[in-house]
Amino acid sequence: MQRLPQRRTHVIAIACCLLMASAAARAEGISCLNCHTNEMHQFSASAHAQAGLNCVDCHGGDPKITDETAHTTDNFRSPNTKQGIAELCASCHSDVRKMNPYGLATDQLAQYKTSKHGEQLFEHNDQNVAVCVDCHGVHDILSPKTPGSRVYPTNIPQTCGRCHSNAKLMDQYKLPGDVVAQYKTSYHATMLFEKGDLSAPTCVTCHGSHGASPPGTAQVGEVCGKCHVRQRELFGKSPHAEAAAAGLFGGCISCHGNHGIQKASVELFAKTCVQCHAKDEKELGVRDAVATLIRDSQSQYDQAQARVHEATVRGLATDDEQLLLQEANTQVTQLEALQHTLALDQLKPVAAHSEELVKLTESNIAGLERVERWKRVALTPIWIFLAVMAVLFWLKRRQIEKWGGR
Repeated sequence: MQRLPQRRTHVIAIACCLLMASAAARAEGISCLNCHTNEMHQFSASAHAQAGLNCVDCHGGDPKITDETAHTTDNFRSPNTKQGIAELCASCHSDVRKMNPYGLATDQLAQYKTSKHGEQLFEHNDQNVAVCVDCHGVHDILSPKTPGSRVYPTNIPQTCGRCHSNAKLMDQYKLPGDVVAQYKTSYHATMLFEKGDLSAPTCVTCHGSHGASPPGTAQVGEVCGKCHVRQRELFGKSPHAEAAAAGLFGGCISCHGNHGIQKASVELFAKTCVQCHAKDEKELGVRDAVATLIRDSQSQYDQAQARVHEATVRGLATDDEQLLLQEANTQVTQLEALQHTLALDQLKPVAAHSEELVKLTESNIAGLERVERWKRVALTPIWIFLAVMAVLFWLKRRQIEKWGGR
Protein backbone atom coordinates (compact mmCIF):
# COMPACT_ATOMS: atom_id res chain seq x y z
CA MET A 1 0.00 0.00 0.00
CA GLN A 2 1.34 3.41 -0.94
CA ARG A 3 1.90 5.67 2.05
CA LEU A 4 0.51 9.19 1.97
CA PRO A 5 2.97 12.07 2.52
CA GLN A 6 3.17 13.10 6.17
CA ARG A 7 1.84 16.59 5.47
CA ARG A 8 -1.21 15.14 3.68
CA THR A 9 -1.94 12.80 6.59
CA HIS A 10 -1.85 15.80 8.96
CA VAL A 11 -4.33 17.64 6.74
CA ILE A 12 -6.63 14.60 6.66
CA ALA A 13 -6.40 14.22 10.45
CA ILE A 14 -7.30 17.88 11.00
CA ALA A 15 -10.16 17.61 8.53
CA CYS A 16 -11.50 14.56 10.38
CA CYS A 17 -11.33 16.41 13.70
CA LEU A 18 -13.22 19.33 12.21
CA LEU A 19 -15.85 17.06 10.70
CA MET A 20 -16.27 15.24 14.02
CA ALA A 21 -16.48 18.53 15.93
CA SER A 22 -18.93 19.86 13.38
CA ALA A 23 -21.08 16.75 13.57
CA ALA A 24 -21.03 16.84 17.38
CA ALA A 25 -21.90 20.52 17.40
CA ARG A 26 -24.77 20.04 15.03
CA ALA A 27 -25.97 16.94 16.91
CA GLU A 28 -26.19 19.10 20.03
CA GLY A 29 -27.95 21.84 18.11
CA ILE A 30 -24.99 24.27 18.36
CA SER A 31 -24.81 26.71 15.47
CA CYS A 32 -21.53 28.44 16.47
CA LEU A 33 -19.61 26.55 13.79
CA ASN A 34 -21.54 28.36 11.09
CA CYS A 35 -19.41 31.45 11.73
CA HIS A 36 -16.57 30.43 14.03
CA THR A 37 -14.74 27.84 11.93
CA ASN A 38 -11.24 28.89 13.02
CA GLU A 39 -12.16 28.77 16.68
CA MET A 40 -13.72 25.31 16.26
CA HIS A 41 -10.57 24.15 14.47
CA GLN A 42 -8.46 25.20 17.49
CA PHE A 43 -10.97 23.91 20.01
CA SER A 44 -11.36 20.43 18.51
CA ALA A 45 -7.96 19.22 19.86
CA SER A 46 -8.14 21.09 23.19
CA ALA A 47 -8.37 19.67 26.70
CA HIS A 48 -11.82 21.25 27.04
CA ALA A 49 -13.09 19.46 23.93
CA GLN A 50 -11.72 16.17 25.23
CA ALA A 51 -13.63 16.77 28.46
CA GLY A 52 -16.84 17.09 26.47
CA LEU A 53 -17.31 20.85 26.76
CA ASN A 54 -18.60 23.02 23.94
CA CYS A 55 -18.91 26.70 23.07
CA VAL A 56 -21.91 27.49 25.26
CA ASP A 57 -20.28 26.05 28.38
CA CYS A 58 -17.93 29.04 28.41
CA HIS A 59 -19.73 31.66 26.32
CA GLY A 60 -23.41 30.93 26.91
CA GLY A 61 -25.71 32.39 24.30
CA ASP A 62 -28.46 30.62 22.35
CA PRO A 63 -26.87 27.75 20.37
CA LYS A 64 -29.95 27.28 18.21
CA ILE A 65 -29.91 30.74 16.66
CA THR A 66 -27.98 30.73 13.38
CA ASP A 67 -27.01 34.41 13.15
CA GLU A 68 -25.39 37.09 15.32
CA THR A 69 -28.48 37.47 17.47
CA ALA A 70 -27.26 34.34 19.29
CA HIS A 71 -24.91 36.73 21.11
CA THR A 72 -27.71 39.02 22.32
CA THR A 73 -29.07 36.70 25.00
CA ASP A 74 -28.74 37.61 28.67
CA ASN A 75 -26.42 34.70 29.41
CA PHE A 76 -23.90 35.38 26.61
CA ARG A 77 -20.36 35.88 27.94
CA SER A 78 -17.44 37.32 25.99
CA PRO A 79 -15.29 39.21 28.49
CA ASN A 80 -13.38 42.17 27.07
CA THR A 81 -11.20 42.78 30.14
CA LYS A 82 -8.54 40.58 31.65
CA GLN A 83 -10.28 40.61 35.01
CA GLY A 84 -13.39 39.30 33.27
CA ILE A 85 -11.33 36.54 31.61
CA ALA A 86 -9.91 35.41 34.96
CA GLU A 87 -13.35 35.34 36.53
CA LEU A 88 -14.84 33.47 33.58
CA CYS A 89 -12.18 30.74 33.79
CA ALA A 90 -12.67 30.60 37.56
CA SER A 91 -16.41 30.04 37.14
CA CYS A 92 -15.46 26.40 36.45
CA HIS A 93 -11.95 26.16 37.87
CA SER A 94 -13.08 27.29 41.32
CA ASP A 95 -15.92 24.76 41.40
CA VAL A 96 -14.93 21.67 43.40
CA ARG A 97 -17.66 19.55 41.84
CA LYS A 98 -16.44 20.31 38.32
CA MET A 99 -12.71 20.03 39.00
CA ASN A 100 -12.69 17.04 41.34
CA PRO A 101 -13.14 14.40 38.58
CA TYR A 102 -9.97 15.70 36.90
CA GLY A 103 -7.91 16.08 40.06
CA LEU A 104 -7.47 19.81 39.47
CA ALA A 105 -7.02 22.39 42.22
CA THR A 106 -9.77 24.93 42.71
CA ASP A 107 -7.70 27.76 44.19
CA GLN A 108 -6.00 29.03 41.02
CA LEU A 109 -7.84 32.34 41.04
CA ALA A 110 -7.13 32.82 44.74
CA GLN A 111 -3.46 32.10 44.10
CA TYR A 112 -3.44 34.37 41.07
CA LYS A 113 -4.74 37.27 43.15
CA THR A 114 -1.72 36.91 45.46
CA SER A 115 0.73 37.05 42.53
CA LYS A 116 2.29 40.19 41.11
CA HIS A 117 0.20 39.63 38.01
CA GLY A 118 -2.99 39.40 40.03
CA GLU A 119 -2.16 42.36 42.24
CA GLN A 120 -1.57 44.56 39.22
CA LEU A 121 -4.80 43.42 37.59
CA PHE A 122 -7.25 43.38 40.48
CA GLU A 123 -5.80 46.27 42.47
CA HIS A 124 -4.63 48.54 39.66
CA ASN A 125 -6.70 47.34 36.67
CA ASP A 126 -3.48 46.86 34.68
CA GLN A 127 -4.48 45.27 31.37
CA ASN A 128 -0.85 44.54 30.40
CA VAL A 129 -0.35 41.74 32.90
CA ALA A 130 -0.64 38.07 32.08
CA VAL A 131 -3.93 36.32 32.74
CA CYS A 132 -5.08 32.71 32.14
CA VAL A 133 -5.29 32.90 28.34
CA ASP A 134 -1.86 34.55 27.99
CA CYS A 135 -0.21 31.44 29.39
CA HIS A 136 -2.63 28.62 28.53
CA GLY A 137 -4.14 29.84 25.26
CA VAL A 138 -7.78 30.56 24.45
CA HIS A 139 -9.61 27.95 22.39
CA ASP A 140 -6.52 25.76 21.93
CA ILE A 141 -5.81 25.04 25.61
CA LEU A 142 -3.93 21.74 26.01
CA SER A 143 -3.11 19.59 29.02
CA PRO A 144 0.19 20.59 30.69
CA LYS A 145 1.35 17.01 30.04
CA THR A 146 1.04 17.50 26.27
CA PRO A 147 4.31 18.56 24.56
CA GLY A 148 2.43 21.12 22.49
CA SER A 149 1.02 22.88 25.55
CA ARG A 150 2.28 26.38 26.29
CA VAL A 151 2.90 25.27 29.87
CA TYR A 152 4.74 22.04 29.05
CA PRO A 153 8.15 22.29 30.80
CA THR A 154 10.18 22.88 27.62
CA ASN A 155 7.75 25.60 26.49
CA ILE A 156 7.49 27.52 29.77
CA PRO A 157 10.53 29.79 29.17
CA GLN A 158 9.09 30.81 25.81
CA THR A 159 5.64 31.38 27.31
CA CYS A 160 6.99 33.56 30.12
CA GLY A 161 9.30 35.21 27.62
CA ARG A 162 6.38 36.53 25.58
CA CYS A 163 6.21 39.28 28.18
CA HIS A 164 9.46 39.01 30.11
CA SER A 165 11.62 39.25 26.98
CA ASN A 166 9.79 42.38 25.86
CA ALA A 167 12.25 45.07 26.96
CA LYS A 168 9.83 47.91 26.26
CA LEU A 169 7.08 46.33 28.35
CA MET A 170 9.46 45.38 31.17
CA ASP A 171 10.84 48.93 31.33
CA GLN A 172 7.41 50.10 32.46
CA TYR A 173 7.77 47.96 35.58
CA LYS A 174 11.52 48.50 36.06
CA LEU A 175 12.16 44.82 35.40
CA PRO A 176 14.99 43.31 33.31
CA GLY A 177 14.02 42.13 29.86
CA ASP A 178 16.76 39.51 29.50
CA VAL A 179 15.79 36.96 32.16
CA VAL A 180 14.82 34.29 29.62
CA ALA A 181 18.04 34.86 27.68
CA GLN A 182 19.94 34.45 30.95
CA TYR A 183 18.04 31.29 31.80
CA LYS A 184 19.02 29.73 28.48
CA THR A 185 22.68 30.03 29.50
CA SER A 186 22.05 28.28 32.81
CA TYR A 187 22.77 24.71 33.87
CA HIS A 188 19.04 24.31 34.49
CA ALA A 189 18.39 25.04 30.80
CA THR A 190 21.11 22.59 29.78
CA MET A 191 19.37 19.89 31.81
CA LEU A 192 15.99 20.76 30.32
CA PHE A 193 16.76 21.36 26.65
CA GLU A 194 19.91 19.31 25.99
CA LYS A 195 19.51 16.39 28.39
CA GLY A 196 15.71 16.25 28.20
CA ASP A 197 15.21 16.31 31.97
CA LEU A 198 11.61 17.54 32.38
CA SER A 199 12.13 17.84 36.14
CA ALA A 200 14.78 20.53 35.64
CA PRO A 201 13.77 23.90 37.10
CA THR A 202 11.93 26.37 34.90
CA CYS A 203 10.44 29.79 35.67
CA VAL A 204 7.45 28.32 37.55
CA THR A 205 9.64 26.04 39.69
CA CYS A 206 11.17 29.03 41.43
CA HIS A 207 8.50 31.71 41.03
CA GLY A 208 5.34 29.63 41.18
CA SER A 209 2.71 29.38 38.46
CA HIS A 210 -0.67 30.90 39.31
CA GLY A 211 0.75 32.61 42.39
CA ALA A 212 3.87 33.78 40.57
CA SER A 213 5.96 36.15 42.68
CA PRO A 214 9.67 36.99 42.79
CA PRO A 215 11.35 35.70 45.95
CA GLY A 216 13.09 38.32 48.05
CA THR A 217 16.81 38.12 48.64
CA ALA A 218 16.29 36.54 52.04
CA GLN A 219 14.04 33.83 50.55
CA VAL A 220 16.19 32.84 47.56
CA GLY A 221 18.09 30.24 49.58
CA GLU A 222 14.82 28.69 50.71
CA VAL A 223 13.58 28.51 47.13
CA CYS A 224 16.81 26.86 45.94
CA GLY A 225 16.65 24.57 48.96
CA LYS A 226 13.37 23.05 47.76
CA CYS A 227 15.45 21.05 45.27
CA HIS A 228 18.97 21.38 46.68
CA VAL A 229 18.13 20.23 50.19
CA ARG A 230 21.57 18.85 51.05
CA GLN A 231 23.39 21.92 49.72
CA ARG A 232 21.09 24.22 51.67
CA GLU A 233 21.74 22.25 54.86
CA LEU A 234 25.51 22.34 54.38
CA PHE A 235 25.51 26.04 53.51
CA GLY A 236 23.81 26.68 56.85
CA LYS A 237 26.96 25.40 58.57
CA SER A 238 29.33 27.59 56.57
CA PRO A 239 30.89 30.99 57.44
CA HIS A 240 28.68 32.51 54.73
CA ALA A 241 25.43 31.57 56.48
CA GLU A 242 25.76 34.26 59.15
CA ALA A 243 26.53 36.93 56.56
CA ALA A 244 23.54 35.83 54.50
CA ALA A 245 21.25 35.99 57.54
CA ALA A 246 22.47 39.53 58.19
CA GLY A 247 21.68 40.53 54.61
CA LEU A 248 25.37 41.07 53.76
CA PHE A 249 25.55 38.15 51.38
CA GLY A 250 23.03 37.00 48.76
CA GLY A 251 23.41 33.29 49.44
CA CYS A 252 23.08 30.98 46.44
CA ILE A 253 22.77 33.70 43.82
CA SER A 254 25.95 35.45 44.95
CA CYS A 255 28.01 32.52 43.63
CA HIS A 256 25.74 30.71 41.17
CA GLY A 257 23.88 33.62 39.65
CA ASN A 258 20.17 34.31 39.46
CA HIS A 259 18.42 33.25 36.26
CA GLY A 260 21.68 32.19 34.59
CA ILE A 261 22.44 29.58 37.26
CA GLN A 262 25.92 28.06 36.90
CA LYS A 263 26.79 24.57 38.10
CA ALA A 264 29.15 24.28 41.05
CA SER A 265 32.67 23.76 39.76
CA VAL A 266 36.30 24.55 40.47
CA GLU A 267 36.10 27.19 37.73
CA LEU A 268 33.17 28.84 39.49
CA PHE A 269 35.19 28.90 42.72
CA ALA A 270 38.02 30.73 41.02
CA LYS A 271 35.71 33.31 39.48
CA THR A 272 33.28 34.12 42.29
CA CYS A 273 35.35 34.13 45.47
CA VAL A 274 37.43 37.10 44.34
CA GLN A 275 34.28 39.21 44.04
CA CYS A 276 34.30 39.55 47.84
CA HIS A 277 37.72 38.25 48.90
CA ALA A 278 40.10 39.65 46.31
CA LYS A 279 42.56 40.80 49.01
CA ASP A 280 41.84 38.20 51.70
CA GLU A 281 44.71 35.72 51.44
CA LYS A 282 43.38 33.49 54.24
CA GLU A 283 39.97 33.04 52.62
CA LEU A 284 41.48 32.55 49.17
CA GLY A 285 43.80 29.95 50.71
CA VAL A 286 40.75 28.00 51.90
CA ARG A 287 39.28 28.31 48.43
CA ASP A 288 42.43 26.97 46.81
CA ALA A 289 42.64 24.06 49.25
CA VAL A 290 39.00 23.08 48.64
CA ALA A 291 39.40 23.50 44.89
CA THR A 292 42.55 21.34 44.89
CA LEU A 293 40.79 18.54 46.76
CA ILE A 294 37.89 18.54 44.31
CA ARG A 295 40.10 18.87 41.22
CA ASP A 296 42.46 16.07 42.28
CA SER A 297 39.62 13.73 43.22
CA GLN A 298 37.85 14.35 39.93
CA SER A 299 41.09 13.85 37.96
CA GLN A 300 41.86 10.58 39.77
CA TYR A 301 38.35 9.33 39.15
CA ASP A 302 38.48 10.26 35.45
CA GLN A 303 41.79 8.40 34.99
CA ALA A 304 40.45 5.31 36.73
CA GLN A 305 37.26 5.44 34.69
CA ALA A 306 39.26 5.61 31.45
CA ARG A 307 41.38 2.64 32.52
CA VAL A 308 38.35 0.53 33.43
CA HIS A 309 36.72 1.41 30.13
CA GLU A 310 39.84 0.40 28.21
CA ALA A 311 40.01 -2.91 30.10
CA THR A 312 36.33 -3.58 29.43
CA VAL A 313 36.80 -2.96 25.71
CA ARG A 314 39.66 -5.50 25.72
CA GLY A 315 37.23 -8.08 27.10
CA LEU A 316 38.30 -8.17 30.76
CA ALA A 317 35.62 -8.85 33.39
CA THR A 318 35.40 -5.48 35.18
CA ASP A 319 32.02 -5.71 36.93
CA ASP A 320 33.53 -5.37 40.43
CA GLU A 321 35.72 -2.48 39.36
CA GLN A 322 32.75 -0.64 37.85
CA LEU A 323 30.97 -0.93 41.20
CA LEU A 324 34.02 0.53 42.93
CA LEU A 325 34.00 3.38 40.42
CA GLN A 326 30.34 4.11 41.15
CA GLU A 327 31.18 4.44 44.84
CA ALA A 328 34.15 6.69 44.03
CA ASN A 329 31.89 8.87 41.87
CA THR A 330 29.49 9.16 44.81
CA GLN A 331 32.34 10.48 46.95
CA VAL A 332 33.37 13.00 44.27
CA THR A 333 29.74 14.16 44.02
CA GLN A 334 29.66 14.51 47.81
CA LEU A 335 32.65 16.82 47.60
CA GLU A 336 30.71 19.13 45.28
CA ALA A 337 28.01 19.42 47.93
CA LEU A 338 30.38 19.62 50.89
CA GLN A 339 32.26 22.55 49.36
CA HIS A 340 29.35 24.71 50.56
CA THR A 341 30.61 24.23 54.14
CA LEU A 342 34.13 25.49 53.27
CA ALA A 343 35.25 23.08 56.03
CA LEU A 344 38.39 21.20 55.05
CA ASP A 345 37.99 18.78 57.96
CA GLN A 346 34.76 17.56 56.33
CA LEU A 347 36.08 17.42 52.78
CA LYS A 348 39.39 15.66 53.44
CA PRO A 349 37.96 12.31 54.69
CA VAL A 350 35.64 12.11 51.68
CA ALA A 351 38.50 12.92 49.29
CA ALA A 352 40.65 10.30 51.01
CA HIS A 353 37.91 7.67 50.65
CA SER A 354 37.55 8.52 46.97
CA GLU A 355 41.31 8.18 46.47
CA GLU A 356 41.29 4.83 48.29
CA LEU A 357 38.52 3.50 46.03
CA VAL A 358 40.29 4.72 42.91
CA LYS A 359 43.58 3.10 43.94
CA LEU A 360 41.80 -0.17 44.70
CA THR A 361 40.13 -0.02 41.29
CA GLU A 362 43.42 0.57 39.49
CA SER A 363 45.12 -2.16 41.54
CA ASN A 364 42.40 -4.62 40.58
CA ILE A 365 42.69 -3.66 36.91
CA ALA A 366 46.46 -4.12 37.11
CA GLY A 367 45.85 -7.62 38.55
CA LEU A 368 43.47 -8.48 35.72
CA GLU A 369 46.03 -7.26 33.19
CA ARG A 370 48.75 -9.43 34.79
CA VAL A 371 46.51 -12.48 34.58
CA GLU A 372 45.86 -11.68 30.93
CA ARG A 373 49.59 -11.42 30.23
CA TRP A 374 50.30 -14.75 31.99
CA LYS A 375 47.58 -16.35 29.94
CA ARG A 376 49.30 -15.15 26.81
CA VAL A 377 52.68 -16.47 28.05
CA ALA A 378 51.10 -19.80 28.98
CA LEU A 379 49.44 -20.10 25.61
CA THR A 380 52.63 -19.33 23.66
CA PRO A 381 54.07 -22.94 23.83
CA ILE A 382 50.69 -24.30 22.82
CA TRP A 383 50.51 -22.03 19.79
CA ILE A 384 54.10 -22.97 18.85
CA PHE A 385 53.26 -26.68 19.22
CA LEU A 386 50.14 -26.28 17.08
CA ALA A 387 52.12 -24.38 14.43
CA VAL A 388 54.82 -27.11 14.34
CA MET A 389 52.19 -29.83 14.08
CA ALA A 390 50.46 -27.94 11.26
CA VAL A 391 53.76 -27.76 9.34
CA LEU A 392 54.47 -31.48 9.91
CA PHE A 393 50.99 -32.46 8.76
CA TRP A 394 51.45 -30.32 5.66
CA LEU A 395 54.81 -31.94 4.88
CA LYS A 396 53.37 -35.40 5.49
CA ARG A 397 50.48 -34.66 3.12
CA ARG A 398 52.89 -33.45 0.43
CA GLN A 399 54.90 -36.67 0.86
CA ILE A 400 51.81 -38.86 0.55
CA GLU A 401 50.63 -36.97 -2.51
CA LYS A 402 54.09 -37.41 -4.08
CA TRP A 403 54.08 -41.17 -3.49
CA GLY A 404 50.56 -41.47 -4.77
CA GLY A 405 51.59 -39.82 -8.01
CA ARG A 406 54.12 -42.59 -8.74
